[in-house]
Amino acid sequence: MKLLVVIPSLHRGGAERVVSLLSEEWAKEHTVKIAVFDASNTAYTYGGDLVDLELSANRGWLGKGVQAIRRVVSLARLFREVKPDRVISFMESANFPCILAGLIAGVRSRLWVSVRNDPGRFPFFYQQLIPLFYRMPDKVVAVSSGVAQALSGIGVPERRLISIPNPAPTLAPTLATPLSKPTDAPDRYILGVGRLHWQKGFDRLMTSFTRLDDKNVHLVILGEGNMRKALESQAATLGISDRLYMPGAQENLWPWYRHALCFVLSSRHEGWPNVLMEAMSQKCPLVAFDCNYGPSEIIENGISGWLVNDGSVNDLAEALQEVINNSAQRRQFGEQSLMRVVDFEVTKIARKWLL
Repeated sequence: MKLLVVIPSLHRGGAERVVSLLSEEWAKEHTVKIAVFDASNTAYTYGGDLVDLELSANRGWLGKGVQAIRRVVSLARLFREVKPDRVISFMESANFPCILAGLIAGVRSRLWVSVRNDPGRFPFFYQQLIPLFYRMPDKVVAVSSGVAQALSGIGVPERRLISIPNPAPTLAPTLATPLSKPTDAPDRYILGVGRLHWQKGFDRLMTSFTRLDDKNVHLVILGEGNMRKALESQAATLGISDRLYMPGAQENLWPWYRHALCFVLSSRHEGWPNVLMEAMSQKCPLVAFDCNYGPSEIIENGISGWLVNDGSVNDLAEALQEVINNSAQRRQFGEQSLMRVVDFEVTKIARKWLL
């Protein structure tokens, strides 16, 4: 099969990492091309050939409008040249021009577009376009069943919708591989990973952390973003600065997962949080807010981790306290997580995209 994948870039990010994993798997048996609008700062390896359309984002409404037209024209030309058996588009800034280009080039029936996050959180402009545009491709791939239901609720025809989760990380070390605790890691810690952004809810996690009985446990948050100063200020107000460690983004997350007491997902919303599967691959016990969308489709509540009422910092604190105090429960969650993550192996997920 001749596959053409379209994504704005391969900069560091969740959708970009998924394209990396899937394209490398597809390239084992198929011809793969990846078209990007901006090939600079490519952060991930990929399978197949990379096509740089050199149409990076412009500023201002006029600039964005002109660039959108250029993207449609370039994609239509590329579709005609490549003659793909399937076009797969990731992220709305690629989906919309791909749909229009697909109509022009006559490949609409071979086009699959992918939605990676809660559509209720999209900009108003996107929310108005989705019911009109997303009835045109052959398939609209939602990253979770929750996202699929949300898309159906705003007018995307159910006959177009399918749900395909993200693949588990392929480079995760096996448990037979010894991983030493990072030299700067606290002795006992709970772990959060993600951008320091309002969406990730680290402010809620810090509030829950203050309610733990064991004051010898530290909170480690790995990531960088525009909320660093606000989180550091909150930690000082809460009196936990001496137990909060935020070393920034880390290239090698695996030892941090392996040696944590548990991993916490405190997000306000998600599409399919890859960090949960990363933690699962290292037998790290999971505690997560049951936010929209993804956690409830990954974690089997009470079996491979705890799901707590979304936004309840009291419930999150109670779940964290229980996991910290109960070593048998931590072992159970870790073992079950390792069994669960097998369901998301990249070979299984990649096959779903080619049905």
